[in-house]
Amino acid sequence: MKRWLLAAALLAGAACDTQRDAAAPQRTVDPALTAALATVTPNDRLVVIVNYDETATTSDAMSAAIMNVGSGVIQFNNLDLVAAFATPAEITAISALPSVQGVYANKQLRYSAMLHESVPTIRADAVHASGITGKGVGIAILDSGIDGLYNPDLHYPDKTVQNIKVLANLNDLFTFKGSINKTAKAANLFVENLPNSETSVGHGTHVAGIAAGLGAASGGYYTGVAPGAKLVGIGTGDVLFIFWALAGFDYILDHQQAYNIKVVNNSWGTSGPFDPKDPINKASKKVASKGITVVFAAGNDGPGENTLNPYSVAPWVIGVAAGCKNLPDPTNSAIHCADQTGQNRAPILADFSSQGIPGDPMYHPDVTAPGVHIVSTRASTGTVLNASDANHDFDLTSSCAISTANEQYYTCASGTSMATPHVVGVVALMQEAAGGQLKPDQIASVLTQTARPLPGYGLWEVGAGYVDALAAVNAVRR
Repeated sequence: MKRWLLAAALLAGAACDTQRDAAAPQRTVDPALTAALATVTPNDRLVVIVNYDETATTSDAMSAAIMNVGSGVIQFNNLDLVAAFATPAEITAISALPSVQGVYANKQLRYSAMLHESVPTIRADAVHASGITGKGVGIAILDSGIDGLYNPDLHYPDKTVQNIKVLANLNDLFTFKGSINKTAKAANLFVENLPNSETSVGHGTHVAGIAAGLGAASGGYYTGVAPGAKLVGIGTGDVLFIFWALAGFDYILDHQQAYNIKVVNNSWGTSGPFDPKDPINKASKKVASKGITVVFAAGNDGPGENTLNPYSVAPWVIGVAAGCKNLPDPTNSAIHCADQTGQNRAPILADFSSQGIPGDPMYHPDVTAPGVHIVSTRASTGTVLNASDANHDFDLTSSCAISTANEQYYTCASGTSMATPHVVGVVALMQEAAGGQLKPDQIASVLTQTARPLPGYGLWEVGAGYVDALAAVNAVRR
């Protein structure tokens, strides 16, 4: 499946780190918001994200100023952003407030989707044999949800230790001037302790199984990369909007210590150029600064140049390209890895995996991981993914042929969405091996230094090479 599961785009903008004059801030104009405003009436209200200079004002002061123009607000506990519910005239007024650096549309994001063979491909099975499985490490899955009720590989509450879902109607949650209610906090707008937070997509459940599935339903055949790790499901909705992605990051920071969250999986994104002022980039940088490794899918818009998910190229995150399995592979993943350049290179890079810019120091993935014909956990409520991949799952002669005995709990999918949790699982293995002391920049350095080189492929295509769990773990083992 060489497409994003949920078509959409994303907004641009967030705050820089440099100090600015509060009276004359450098403002960013969001083209998506401009386009949205052209389609609404003067009385319509839109959800927008207000990016302000945190060196010049506070969340409370900015919220008060926004409410004074007549708009509703929701604050973040850990991010220097404010969500507003505003009319076109109010948006214009908010844009002119001192310290505002930009106002951005609450646009949709898109999931980047299309184990048995993929775990040995990255040598994670050898790490398991040494006794390292990610024990004690918390993995946050910021995605469509996790079905921990139906699938024994992800069972709630012992395997998936927390499982949350967004509240349904965002528009009812904003606080306006004069309200007797306290200003809502984004991290609190979730329902917690849900055995199943996967409403209809199935994407997050599949991703979670790759990162840390127990393999219980298959007798260990489809064990994930870090089966000893614990999962925290952040269900951001069947259609992922920017606000809920930010709220998810906010929740992760609030609960980092409670669940020992060391890494967050982000198998979603958008297209377009990297913008350091984008709210997602501001949020991911804050998360990384708190010691949580942030991993993003490179995107499925390849094989052309300059097609990367822009969130995956931020210097503080790890971007993951999708490759095929390099072991004897009954799923025949190589059919999606034929060399697209005519150079007859080995079938390693997936033909859909987004690529960077030759010679550019920023626009490239960091590493490559298996992302083609990946069999992982099925959600009972995952109607979108289950339907999309039925042609693979139920054709026993197909490249993803799953045995009848395993059909009930597993499904097959391809994409950088599937490559990303392989790397997330490796991060959990590394953290256990190092006693949980590794910083995100150390993780990134070791992963790229120990990756297996891929001769004939450029940095802009595959990053440093194919991720090698055994080499990475050995490099950090205490």
